[in-house]
Amino acid sequence: MFDPNPIQAKLLKAVQNLASDNQRLIDQSRTGDNQQLSPMALAHLDIGRRTRENLEAIATAVGVPKSVIDYTRASGERGHRWQPGQPLLSTEAIDRDTLLRGHLRAVAQLQTMAGVGAAFSQQGTLPRDGFAAFRRVMGLTWQRAGAVGHALGLTTVEQQHAWQPTDSPWTDHVARTMATLDRTALMTQWRAVVETNFATVSMPVMVLQAAGITPDDITRQLPVLPDRMVELAAAALEPDPATRGMGGAGIDAAIEATAADSQTESEPTDHRPASHPDRYRGPDMGPGP
Repeated sequence: MFDPNPIQAKLLKAVQNLASDNQRLIDQSRTGDNQQLSPMALAHLDIGRRTRENLEAIATAVGVPKSVIDYTRASGERGHRWQPGQPLLSTEAIDRDTLLRGHLRAVAQLQTMAGVGAAFSQQGTLPRDGFAAFRRVMGLTWQRAGAVGHALGLTTVEQQHAWQPTDSPWTDHVARTMATLDRTALMTQWRAVVETNFATVSMPVMVLQAAGITPDDITRQLPVLPDRMVELAAAALEPDPATRGMGGAGIDAAIEATAADSQTESEPTDHRPASHPDRYRGPDMGPGP
């Protein structure tokens, strides 16, 4: 029997209810002789699927066995809503070292994302809307990594190792990674970030917040805020050591240019996803696990 903690239970609840919502939409759309889903229904289902996959990835990252996730999803697809205390059978043993390695990879990916933003800004004029989208997605990725670190109960040593696993500064590693990318590869990575559907990454963060993880909990896990990460990465990309530390000037200008967006979208340093009535609202999370 698997006994989830409150954070794990909240994630599983969201997975099951989202699977149930999606299945109900499919059943409602396929009525009578018309078995074809409308383009709107297909788009809604696609967002729901990707959101659920993100939720499942986070559940895995915080120690939920795959068999439990699969069973919970299947229960939702059969039309069952989450019930507190429902039995979750599993004999899988989750190794903490495996979870720590996964968290280390997630932090490294966040740092690489900062490098992508810094490197792309050096290619020329940075579109305001593109950088605003980058900041939103990176901010949510930062929140997710910090929330997972909190859920894992990392020690101070584990936090420091995740942020900087070697003697070299993390910015040096990012600079070396960026040096291996040609313009096409860099553009591919940039587009992968800015074209991310906001709902698919914001809903999982909202679930974690609903589970009780606070902005302070997240900040304690990650020593540098997202915008500052990009500034530090930009400085590390400067070829002349004498000019390092000045590389963030272009980033600062881009951040200033996107300030007006804070009225309609959450800023990465706010730690709080904004509500979007015109976007997918996600599964019912309810007041408790």
